[in-house]
Amino acid sequence: MTTALRNTGIEPVGEMPWGTHFCHFYETKDDLLETLLSFFKVGLEAGEFCAWVVSEPLTEEEVWQALDRAVPGLGRYVADQSIEVLKARDVYLAGGEINLHRIISNWSAKLERALSRGYQGIRVSGNTAWLEQKQWRDFMEYETELNRGIGDQPMLVLCTYPLTTCGATEFLDVAGTHQFAVAKRRGRWEVVETPQLTQAKAEIARLNQDLEQRVLERTTELEAAIGDQKRASEALQEAQKALAHVTRLTTISELTASLAHEVNQPLAAIEANATASLCWLDHTPPALDEARQGMQLVIRDAQRAGDVIAHARALVKKSGGEKSLVGVDQMIREVLSLVQPEVQKHAVVVEEALADGLPPVLGDRVRLQQLVLNLIMNGIDAMAEVTSRPRRMLISCERDQGEDGGPGILVAVRDAGVGAAADDLEKLFDPFFTTKRDGLGMGLSIGRSIAEAHGGRLWASRNADHGLTFHLLVPETSNHGLTPSPQ
Repeated sequence: MTTALRNTGIEPVGEMPWGTHFCHFYETKDDLLETLLSFFKVGLEAGEFCAWVVSEPLTEEEVWQALDRAVPGLGRYVADQSIEVLKARDVYLAGGEINLHRIISNWSAKLERALSRGYQGIRVSGNTAWLEQKQWRDFMEYETELNRGIGDQPMLVLCTYPLTTCGATEFLDVAGTHQFAVAKRRGRWEVVETPQLTQAKAEIARLNQDLEQRVLERTTELEAAIGDQKRASEALQEAQKALAHVTRLTTISELTASLAHEVNQPLAAIEANATASLCWLDHTPPALDEARQGMQLVIRDAQRAGDVIAHARALVKKSGGEKSLVGVDQMIREVLSLVQPEVQKHAVVVEEALADGLPPVLGDRVRLQQLVLNLIMNGIDAMAEVTSRPRRMLISCERDQGEDGGPGILVAVRDAGVGAAADDLEKLFDPFFTTKRDGLGMGLSIGRSIAEAHGGRLWASRNADHGLTFHLLVPETSNHGLTPSPQ
C-alpha cells in the first residue's frame, strides 16, 4: 500500500496516510455538515471513491443538496458513480442486528470494486446518532475490528459522534477504538487525542525511512554538483525540518499511553463531580452551595485535561521557525509536566535546579521544547536497565558565558545511566549513529542543528560517577519590544 499522505480537508488534522481511522465529536448539525462536506469534496477531487453514511440529524435529500452547493461539477461525480449516500440503518442494521463481519466484508467489497475501477482508494464517513444504548457494545466491537484491519488498506474512515449523547464512558470507548479524535465546539477545533495505535507508528516508521533516504540522496546530489550554495542550503534545511517533525512525532508516540492516562484521570473526576452535583440539586431543598462547589471542581479538572492536551499539541504541530521571547526555565517546567507519567513509569527521580530571574532567549519555542524533550527522554532511556543504583536525573538552568564572551542561558540534563565511551561522545551527534536498539540516530543530530540555529551549542560530557550530562547553551537576548511566546 502506498504511504502517500491524503488531504482530509479538516483543518486541525491536515494530511494523513491511507489506513487512518479517526472520529469527530460534533455539537451541532451545521458543524457536522460543514466538516463532512469539506472531507468529501477533497476526496472527490483527489480521485477517491466516496461513501457517506447518513442518519439523523441529516437526511439524504439535505446531503445531496448540500453537496450540490459545495462541490463544483457534482453532476460529473454522480454520473460516473464516484459517490454514494447510504442510510445508516441499511448499512449497520441489515437483518436487524449489528454483524461486524458482514459490515466489514461489505466495505472490503466496495474497496475492491473501487480499485478495479481505477480509484486511488475509498473515503468513508458514518454517523452514529442512530445508535441505541443496547447496541453500543456491539458497535464498539465493530469499531475495534475495523481499527485493527484498516492499517494496510487504501481507506480513510471518519466516524462522527454527537456530543449530546456521549458521556465520559462513551467518550473513552470511542477514543479507544480510533487512532485519534477531533471535536468542534462553538466554532473552535480541539484535538481530543493524539495518534498512537500500531498502524500509525508503522506509518511514521515508513515515513522515517523515506525521509532518511531522501536526505541522503539529496546530500549526495548536492555534494556532487554544488553550483548554487543558497539553494543547496535551503534544500537541506527543508529536508531537516521534515525529518525533525517526524522525529518529534516518534517521541510523542512513545508518550501517548501516558498522556491518555493523564487525560483519563481528570475525565473520571469530571464525571464523579458532575454526578455529585446533580445529586445535590435533587435534594429538597436543593443544596446549591455544594452543587456549585462540585461544578467548580468540574471546571478545574476540565482545564487540567485541556492543559495536558495543549502541551501535547504544541509539541506535535509543525514549526515554521517563528521566533519569540522564550523563558527557558518555564519552558523546561512545561516539558517536565508532559513527561511526568514516563518519569513515574521508569521510577526516575528528577531534581530541578532552575535559577530565578533568568532573562529570556529569542527562539523558536516548539523546536527548543523538542530539543529539551529529546534530552530528557534520552536520559530516561539510558537509565531503563539500571538496577544497582538510584535512577536520578538533574536538570539545571543558569546564566553562563558563550565562547564569544557574551551572556547566555546554560541548560544541563544529567543522568545516571549507562554512559558512553569517551571516543563516542562526538559520534553521538552524527546522523544515524545510535546506541538504542530501535533508535533512528537523528535526535541528537537534529538537536545540535536546533542549538546552532539559535546561535548556541549542544555538547555532552561524561560524569565522574555514572552516566552523561548534555549541555545546551543559548545566547541571551534583550527585550526589544517583543512579547513572550504564548503558553
